[in-house]
Amino acid sequence: MKGKTVLELGSGPALVGISAAILGANEVILSDLAYTLPLVQSNIHLNQNAINDGGCNSIKCMEIDWFKPPPIETLSSCWSLSSNLDTNVDINSNTSTLINSFPQVMLIADCIWLEGLVNPLMNTVEQLSHAGHTEVIITYQRRGKAAHDVFWKRLRDAFTSIEELDTMEMCGLEKPEFMSLFICHR
Repeated sequence: MKGKTVLELGSGPALVGISAAILGANEVILSDLAYTLPLVQSNIHLNQNAINDGGCNSIKCMEIDWFKPPPIETLSSCWSLSSNLDTNVDINSNTSTLINSFPQVMLIADCIWLEGLVNPLMNTVEQLSHAGHTEVIITYQRRGKAAHDVFWKRLRDAFTSIEELDTMEMCGLEKPEFMSLFICHR
């Protein structure tokens, strides 16, 4: 996380995104539906000293509804360092875009529980991540066959590289068997 721009989708109380900030992410955007944002703001405030000690330059929250994801330009305006970004050409759309408008790391922590949320979430991931630039880290717990089947199909369709980690030895933690941890690239 150190020095990276990070977007967390479905932040809930923002434990994962705040942890990224404490671990030294340069900038963090925490996102969820509007009704969660007061809790996110409160948790940022409660952890501000640790966030500052981690070296995070900016931590913000914003509403992102997976059924109506914002254009990437919305994220671009949230990064405090956006005025210093290099312009590149997005070969997929043949339009000029700021590649650094896209997060370097996207975090998704335990957001798959209903089949009807899988496609909107994955559409949002595809819209707000950039191939070759954004690493997507997903924790996942299987909760039902229908949601699981759709999730696996969309995961394989969206990413060219999917690595499932069995342990988290680098942090000295054991991953519970019922959870999966994926590091994905497009």
